[in-house]
Amino acid sequence: MRGVFTMKIAKPVHHESGSVMLTVLFFAIAVSIVGFAASTLVVSGNRNVHTISTLKQAHYLAEMGIEEILSNPFALRDTLLYDTYTYTIQSSVELESGKRGTYQTTMKRTDDTVDTKQYVEIKSKGEIKNQNGALLATKTIRCKFQIKSRSFYDILLKNAISTSQNLNSGKVYIYIDKDENDNPVASSADVYSDAEITNIAGTVPGSVIAQGRVIVNNTTIAKDVIAKGNIVLNNNAQVGGKVISAESYIDVNNNAVVSGDIVAYGADDKGYSVYLTNSTVQDIYTKLGSSQVKEKNSRYKSIGTIPKLPEYPETYNVPRQSLPIIDDTIKAAWIAQAQSDGITFNGLNVNNDQTFTIDGNAYINGDLVLNDNSTLRVKEGSIVYVTGKILIENNASVSVVDSNGDQTIARSSLITADSFDIRNNAIPNVLSLVALGSSTSYLKNNSVTTGAILVPNGNLEISNNATIYGGIFAKSIPKIGNNAKIYFNPLNNLGLPHTVTSSQALDLLSWTE
Repeated sequence: MRGVFTMKIAKPVHHESGSVMLTVLFFAIAVSIVGFAASTLVVSGNRNVHTISTLKQAHYLAEMGIEEILSNPFALRDTLLYDTYTYTIQSSVELESGKRGTYQTTMKRTDDTVDTKQYVEIKSKGEIKNQNGALLATKTIRCKFQIKSRSFYDILLKNAISTSQNLNSGKVYIYIDKDENDNPVASSADVYSDAEITNIAGTVPGSVIAQGRVIVNNTTIAKDVIAKGNIVLNNNAQVGGKVISAESYIDVNNNAVVSGDIVAYGADDKGYSVYLTNSTVQDIYTKLGSSQVKEKNSRYKSIGTIPKLPEYPETYNVPRQSLPIIDDTIKAAWIAQAQSDGITFNGLNVNNDQTFTIDGNAYINGDLVLNDNSTLRVKEGSIVYVTGKILIENNASVSVVDSNGDQTIARSSLITADSFDIRNNAIPNVLSLVALGSSTSYLKNNSVTTGAILVPNGNLEISNNATIYGGIFAKSIPKIGNNAKIYFNPLNNLGLPHTVTSSQALDLLSWTE
């Protein structure tokens, strides 16, 4: 009988199964921990990204404030008017998820008494808040600028008279205006021509500077006479400083007196650089010395070659200045400011003892006419733009409605697209006048203005006891005289509307975040 062979296989005991289970458990726990950690990192990362994003938004808002104040056409003008004046803007921006962004920007003037330069400081703070008003992020940017040395604010506003073409002046008396404490408001008042000054008589409490020649008769000049062309001092002319011709000769005669050096870089067709007749001067310098000097009955200290000093370089460059160009961008900014308060007129006539008030910026589509003892009152700081002509005559006046308790600062401006005629005892007070047309504007017959006059494209005639408290800037001044008076006041000149944007007039010195 065949036996059945059976084999009993014993079930093995798996000691490894417990460790596998533990491994799986530990792995699950590890995965959970890693997953939790990862989710925590994701949340944290999202929070960090959100925080960084919010800080970036605050930073951009602060930059927006700086851009806005630099592009604001009147921020720099207003800031420079006052020693401690602060110009502030505050704006808000709607952001995502109900958040709101705000920026507060301040421009402040700071003067350096050591280097006599002008600076402005801008501080802009951007803030992000949630819909409940809680602060989420903030960023502050500070920057400092210097007024550019060749900007309109820096150069031309230091002159009593500036013109792009020849100046042939009659008797005009230039004084330096005084403040409420009877102190001078400036140290000098210059006369400048981008061409020639062929006659000027009266007094100049500063320097006379021209890119062409200069002829001075019976005139008292407190500082220097500097010209590219020849210089002629006649008939008791008195110069308190130096006389320098950059490319030609100098003729001093008929009891003229020069208190500084005579320096001639050029010569006439006879080879002479200096003619001195019946006059008194100090040291005389030419390129070749005494061989280029012709003297008769005069007094002088010495004659020599031009010394190689910083003030007398080998080639002397006459400081060049140019009237501002009112381009379409600037003109549009003026018009926008005039229209900003929504005050418009289709021409405006005020006469026969009437008084009319314009309470803000205004746009006049047509002419502005004031006559017969009428009075126009304009809000301080405003711009009134006239598309036609301005006529102010027969004892008519313009006054400014004071808004800050200081009536000595001219901040308002009357701008005409054509020309103005101020005559017969008219008194436009505490404002600046601008004529953009190419025709002739007039100030005459005992009329008085307080504020600068700017005629960048046309002619300006001033005569018959007319008086200006400020300065004159015109492309052409074919007539100025008949005892006209200018009381130079650079603060009144700053009342002009800006002729460059703030960014064009400023050089960045520092940027701190």
